This record gives sequence, structure tokens and C-alpha cells, in this order.
Amino acid sequence: MAITVQRLCEKSNYLYGMRVIAGEKGMKNIVQWVHAIEDSDASEFLHGGELIFTTGIAHQGNEWLLPFIKKLKEKEVTGLVINFGPYISEVSKEVQDYCSEIAFPLLEVPWKTRLVDITRDFCNQIIQSEQKEADIGKIFENLVFYPQDVEKYIPTLELNDFTRQANYCIVGVFVEIEQDNETIRGIIKLEIERRFYYYKEKIGCFTKGQEVFFVLCGYENTEIEAVIEQIQQMEISDSRIKKLYIGVGSNKVNLEDLSKNYNKTLSVLRLSIAKKNSPLFYDQFGMKKILLSVEETDVLEDYYKKKLGKLEVYDREHGTDYITFLKKYLEFDGSVQRLAEDTFVHRNTVNYQLNKIKKILGSEIGTLEERFEIMLSYQIKDIL
Repeated sequence: MAITVQRLCEKSNYLYGMRVIAGEKGMKNIVQWVHAIEDSDASEFLHGGELIFTTGIAHQGNEWLLPFIKKLKEKEVTGLVINFGPYISEVSKEVQDYCSEIAFPLLEVPWKTRLVDITRDFCNQIIQSEQKEADIGKIFENLVFYPQDVEKYIPTLELNDFTRQANYCIVGVFVEIEQDNETIRGIIKLEIERRFYYYKEKIGCFTKGQEVFFVLCGYENTEIEAVIEQIQQMEISDSRIKKLYIGVGSNKVNLEDLSKNYNKTLSVLRLSIAKKNSPLFYDQFGMKKILLSVEETDVLEDYYKKKLGKLEVYDREHGTDYITFLKKYLEFDGSVQRLAEDTFVHRNTVNYQLNKIKKILGSEIGTLEERFEIMLSYQIKDIL
């Protein structure tokens, strides 16, 4: 499991005299590694997600600190630890206010603290956390693809607070980025993970191809929806992201049903990508859930073509839009008057078009069964 600034620093107050100066709201930022930097030019070599230590030895006065922090923020650094002493004796209110405004953790340790001790401790914690995260992610991946082995993994999961009885939800994410590379994908993945961590830290994660799946344990539906909204906003705020697609499975399952829930998540994620519509929630699909569960999509395609294929071909060849016209007619419960008012045409024109549609389809569209079959075809079209 990824480690946050807050968890990394849990024992640092009495071990190293560390305390938070500003940016408390960013304490759930995820830390990937630890670096000591004195020269702002060295920030060019950062990847993002680092917790930086500095003594200020390369500078005079305190005016350099705010530009230094702004440069670190641009490089998507997680936070800054200042070693208070002969080179940095105070932090201005302007710096503190800026860090609080952007939720950038600013911490201090006294000069007597040996930075080599604290950085070694933090690096060990990060390595252990990354190993645990990889192990948990692999367990969830195995549960998805080898559900028959669930009993083998339960003890390890419960030791890490992933209880058997809890609700589990899988969120699938596909990010289309401007310049595709693993480093950028890793940073975006961490940003998504950080947003989930703000609510709870019981997360597992695994990757299949370019799709990332987050397994959430014990999250409320309102929490999931809040995070999804934040993630979707990344498409607007992060210029590297061309398009972001999200598919959300059910949140009423246990570990034994994780494999089934993955299939639900995958189906709505693939639909989100195909329709360029995000986010999509499986539980909001109503009767379409039944159609999504059909693995042989060619059966659905054949059904649609049989019922509405002729009308679609006619529209394409003659520049008409009878497909939409018929759908409105059925949605208005077969009311010619309501359809005439909605389309701003005379009732006689509506009847003429309906007769034309009936002739093309070879159906009177009069019985409940005929209308149901056509409406079902429209539902199929929505998910193909």
C-alpha cells in the first residue's frame, strides 16, 4: 500500500522532533521517495511524489524559500522538510499561507536531528510500503482471475484490514495522455490513488494493459462518487490528459464475488471508452445490466439488426432520421399528439412518417410485444 506523509511521519515527532508548520490538508499526499536538495536547479531531476529535505546551506536569507517551494510544486513534489538551524531560522507567514493554500505539507526538524537517520528511516518505510502494496494488488488480481483460490488469500488480506464481510467496489480507469510514457502514467495513477486515500487507505490496485483497477474496501457510495468527480476533473486541470474514462462496478459485494464485480467494472469501462462517455456506474444501468452480462455480443448485434437494421439503412441512404423519430414515438407511449407537439409538425405528417416507418420495418408496431422488442433494440444500441 502506498504511504502518505501522515503515515510516514507518525512517530517522527518524538523520534526526530518533527512538526508540521503548514499545509496540513496535504498530509495524505503519497510519498514515493525521499531526497535532500539545496539547489533549486536540482529539482529538474525530480520525477514527482518526493518528500524533500533541505538545510538552506546554499542560500542567504529566507527570500529564496517561496520560489523554491513553487518550483517543487511545479515538479509535483509531495512536501518539504526544513532542517531548522544556522541557515534557516524562520519561515515567513507568506510561505506558510502559500503552503496551506495549495495543501503542500511544510514540516520542520531541529538542527540536532541527523538527516541521515530520518531519511534512512523514511526510505525503509517507503520500500516496505511499496512491497506491501504490490503484494496486496497481486492478491486482488489473483482473486479476480482465480476466484476458486479465495480461501488461500483471506488470512493475508485480513491481516491488512481487508475484512471478508466488507463491501468491495472496483473502479476501472483508462487515461488517454498526450505523450504516452510509463513515468507520466505512474504519476497520474498516484494522483488518483491520493484522492481515494483522502477518505480511506484500504485500497488495492492492479494494472491490465493500460487500464488500472482500484479495489476499494469499506467505502461509502457517497465517498466513491465524490472521488470519481475529483478524478474526472483531472481531465480539465491536467494538460497531459487528453481523455479520462472511468467505469465503476457494484459496491455491495464481498471477496467471493470480486471476480464477478471485476467483469461488471470492465464492461462499463469498455463502454465508457467506446461511447466516449465518463464516468459510468454499473448500478445506474437499470435493465441494461442484463444486456451487459451477455458475453456473446454478436447475439445482441444480430437482434438489433433484425429489429431496427432496415430503418438504420434507410436513414443512411435517404438522409432521414426515422430511428430517432420512432424512439420518441415509443417514449411518448404511442401518442401521436405528443409527438406532433414535440417535433412541431402536424398530426397528419406524424401519421405519414409512422406509416412509412411501419412499411420499412414490416411491422405495425401495434402490440405490446412489438413495442417492447423495438425498445429493447434501442437499449442494445446504447451498449454496443
